[in-house]
Amino acid sequence: MGRPDHPQQIIRHYLLFRFLQDFALIYPVYAIMFRNAGLNYKDIGLLFAIWAGAVMVLEIPSGFLADLWSRRGTVSIALLLKAAGFLLWWMHPTFAGFAAGFVLWGFQEALSSGTTEALLFDPLKAGGQEHEFVRASGLGMLLARIAVGLAMVLGAWVFSRSEAWALGLSVVAMVGAAAVVLRIPDIRLSPDGAGDAETPIGGTLTPRVETPSRRIITTVRSAARVPGLVALVLFGAFGTAVYGVLDEFDALFARFHGVPVAWIGVWGLVRLTGEGVGGWFAPRLARIIRLRAVRRGARSLVDSGVESAGLERGIAGWVAAASLLLAAGTVFGSRVLLPLYFVYYAMMAAAEVLYHAEVQHRIESSGRATVASIVSSVYTAAGMGQILLFGWVADRWSIAMIFPVGAVLSATAAAGYLGWHRARSHASPPA
Repeated sequence: MGRPDHPQQIIRHYLLFRFLQDFALIYPVYAIMFRNAGLNYKDIGLLFAIWAGAVMVLEIPSGFLADLWSRRGTVSIALLLKAAGFLLWWMHPTFAGFAAGFVLWGFQEALSSGTTEALLFDPLKAGGQEHEFVRASGLGMLLARIAVGLAMVLGAWVFSRSEAWALGLSVVAMVGAAAVVLRIPDIRLSPDGAGDAETPIGGTLTPRVETPSRRIITTVRSAARVPGLVALVLFGAFGTAVYGVLDEFDALFARFHGVPVAWIGVWGLVRLTGEGVGGWFAPRLARIIRLRAVRRGARSLVDSGVESAGLERGIAGWVAAASLLLAAGTVFGSRVLLPLYFVYYAMMAAAEVLYHAEVQHRIESSGRATVASIVSSVYTAAGMGQILLFGWVADRWSIAMIFPVGAVLSATAAAGYLGWHRARSHASPPA
């Protein structure tokens, strides 16, 4: 039994964890390390596919494990697996070693996705501070972007002097993040919203009547019955998630615009800073959307269902606006309009924070990590399709063309979601 920590202490630990988790100096240069080891581009592409496959394999079972056992234990083990992957890269700089490291990194991604949000949300809700989730999540995104930005700036400099130091410091950061996660209480909520006792990390799995596979199926079916959740997940997979796929091509887009290799880190830092600002702005954006809903005045925001629908429509509109800016900033090839490209990433970061908050508010605590992992697996599957599409477009036309295509995809998803909301409101008019 553990005494629930003060919500602000929980948030501080969460923010430190988010920073350390992304402060890996090897991030901006591991592709260069692969090339230095003699791998060709086909080999490197295969490594990325291995990473994605590892994520897909463990995505849903990992969320189930976190719900059944310990969320903080799951996230902590995940970070240690990632640290082990970096050690493998250092000890065995071959295709097999890199592939094994990517498998461990993929397992880390699967174990952490969804579980991280659940680990933060329930302790805050137990303390009556669930409204702090958006602010804490947004600040976490900001610190994560700052950590990646610092890693981009420092990583190449350290790597140019010693590959071992770049990998070793990345291992230290992952171990530090794992230690911080253990400071976050692992509180579960009963259906009435009361906080249950903490789940002991070293404890045994709680006996269940249902088999693991049956419980996953039950959780999925229960989540599918939540009004609007399936539509929200599909909108996220084809609307908000697109920007996370497009950023994989960011460095190539910088080179397309003539940015020297030495300055690509600065280009990336500008983009990441914008995303961090977007995450910081997310709670303010939520207030603006709600205020606009009040001014439209159809119903009182005392009705939480109406409030949620208004916020979701606002997110979709925001994504559509961001998509238009991306298209305008990239389709004409004009450097004057290029700042719109960076504004797009800032806007989408804010949308992503609000989107994940909406998903968390819609699902129950008992299966929160499982459902969030299912959402993340849908994201990953959709993202794999998108990255194949963008690769084909870049090969058929140019790297610059993938961004207008991504804008069309996001805008179409937003328009479809808005249309779904409109049809739903007409189908169930107010009493």
